[in-house]
Amino acid sequence: MNFIKAIKTFFKEQRKKIFLVILGLFLALVTLTAITYFSVRDQITTYTISKPIVIYDKDGEIVDYLSMQKGENASIDEIPIPLQKAFISVEDRRFYSHYGIDPLRLGKAVLVNLSKGRVVQGGSTISQQLAKNAFLTNERTFSRKFKELIITLEIERIYSKDEILEKYMNEIYFGSGTYGVREAASDIFGKDITELNIAESAMLAGIPNRPTYYNPRKNLDNTMKRTHLILRLMKDQGYISEEQYEEALEHKFVMEKDVKNKFFLSRDTTVIISGGRRKRESTKAPDFVDIVEEQLTNFIDPTTLARGGFKVYTTLDNEMQKTAKTSFQNYSKFKQNSKLQGAMVTLDSQTGEVRSIVGGYNYRTGDFNRGVEANRQIGSTFKPFVYYTALEKGYTMNQMIDGSNHKYGDWTPQNYGNAKYKDITLLQSLEKSINTVAVRLLDEVGIDSVIDNFNKTGVEVEFDRNLTIALGSASTSPLKLAASYLPFSNGGYAYTPSFITKIEDVNGKILYEREMIEGVEAFDSINTSLMTYMLEQVVNYGSGKRAKLRSKRGFDVDQGGKTGTSNDYRSAWYAGFTPDYVTVVYMGYDDNSPMPNGSSGGGLAAPLWKNYYQTMIDEGIYKPNKFEFIDENIKNREIVSRDIDLRTGEVTKAPKEFRREILFKKDQAPKTFTEKIWKGFKGWFN
Repeated sequence: MNFIKAIKTFFKEQRKKIFLVILGLFLALVTLTAITYFSVRDQITTYTISKPIVIYDKDGEIVDYLSMQKGENASIDEIPIPLQKAFISVEDRRFYSHYGIDPLRLGKAVLVNLSKGRVVQGGSTISQQLAKNAFLTNERTFSRKFKELIITLEIERIYSKDEILEKYMNEIYFGSGTYGVREAASDIFGKDITELNIAESAMLAGIPNRPTYYNPRKNLDNTMKRTHLILRLMKDQGYISEEQYEEALEHKFVMEKDVKNKFFLSRDTTVIISGGRRKRESTKAPDFVDIVEEQLTNFIDPTTLARGGFKVYTTLDNEMQKTAKTSFQNYSKFKQNSKLQGAMVTLDSQTGEVRSIVGGYNYRTGDFNRGVEANRQIGSTFKPFVYYTALEKGYTMNQMIDGSNHKYGDWTPQNYGNAKYKDITLLQSLEKSINTVAVRLLDEVGIDSVIDNFNKTGVEVEFDRNLTIALGSASTSPLKLAASYLPFSNGGYAYTPSFITKIEDVNGKILYEREMIEGVEAFDSINTSLMTYMLEQVVNYGSGKRAKLRSKRGFDVDQGGKTGTSNDYRSAWYAGFTPDYVTVVYMGYDDNSPMPNGSSGGGLAAPLWKNYYQTMIDEGIYKPNKFEFIDENIKNREIVSRDIDLRTGEVTKAPKEFRREILFKKDQAPKTFTEKIWKGFKGWFN
């Protein structure tokens, strides 16, 4: 009782101050509301045309313009009723009964999010989403939320529910640069919006929630689960009958590439158009810009992007890109085989930045980008990671390895062309890409050790933990394979590939800026020097000969590389590098079927790699440097060179055709005759 009495006394004594505080807060709220209202009033009744997004290369030169302006709007009368109800059922079931804010939906979202400990459900109505999509950014601040509230109420005051729904459905983002339901219907299904059925309507309504995750071209299973959820909501809310629901559940969606003849499709099947994104015919680098466009939504809310005016600075080297594209398009192998496809990706060795990328022969905007999306078995390009692990564990280049066929359980590895080998030096076994040796080495050094070393590159690949990985049974993309080779090019450091360095808004405000690049030391410098030297010899004497470069003056160029050919010639690879760049070339069929016999990495991919680099050198676009980390380790005598006899692996004089200079770690190098004499001479005085 005393406590209550004290409270009453306090309010009685302080009522004047409390009144003034409340009055001040009320006036501040009224003022803020008025300021907010008058600042956004004109925007609500008029839409401004979005400005293009400007894409720059690494030197600040304009590469392309992304027009985020939406296509032709659809009137509410043109939008099919099932499509309207599909959006309402999943986004705002009480849309027609509230006045812009739905307390029940908001309260439920708060409770769900609190129970999960994170944001898993939104409470925004369609009117609120329109306010945010059309007029606001996605920042999480009180002022932004307050503006959203004022704009939402004003939208509800000015427009009818049908007008709000129409504007919302013309603003919504569907991913891949597609805005609005009319454009989405055309882009995804190749249909006019008026032709959509119930199942198609439900699919479209499900995509905007997470455009990448529910992209039917890439994640059809996810999209179908979302579609079926929305169909159930439509049934439960009375928008479709039980019969319509069951019929829509049976409706089939197939990818365009899997359809042989569209004219004989039944009415219960819908084709999802491949690549259907709008074409940018004028683009200089569609292969690169498509990826940038896709990645922009990782940094900026898609609806904010729609208003345009952003400046996007990228890692692209425009001269390298043009040369890569020209080399690719002019490569004779594509002209000889119309089914043949491929990709070529170049990374900067010192940063991991993507300097050029070719997504395919005759690549156009929106096509399947093989540089990042083609996951194929990598063949013998994986072998350097087996050999690096062997060097790490003390193997030497002159060590003789048994190359004969050996049975491992039920599996007997075979060499290319069924070639047979006996004892051979470690160095030559890599030059000749001998499978039997690679598997033997993997068995000896350990599968886990090799996988652990590969994982240090930062590249994520799923491995079957068995001996077949020595021959490249794992699959990955050209971009990821290029990233895994970065340590061989730069002395042991791993980097994450990047495309975008900075994004500015129309006022020059920096919205995103990549942090300073710092490589992670993945491999030891000495072992990397030995491995890179071995990969140099693959180009000088082995399967990579067709990638051999010459400087403008005709001298050898520091370069290394490894060819790869998967089973039945399904994929041909060449992973090549200089001290400055790593470039991976992949070639194969899009359906991953076998290519003609003899379609090897050395014969198919390596010559294209050479054409690209030799053109850059000859035209002065690129002047190669030296592998300084190898020279530094030789200078510091951490590694030393010796001549060996390839027939025996011994450090001795040999005829020229059998003589080879190799490198040793300082504590593994056999003593020369002079060193032995000097050691004996010193012993006389001890």
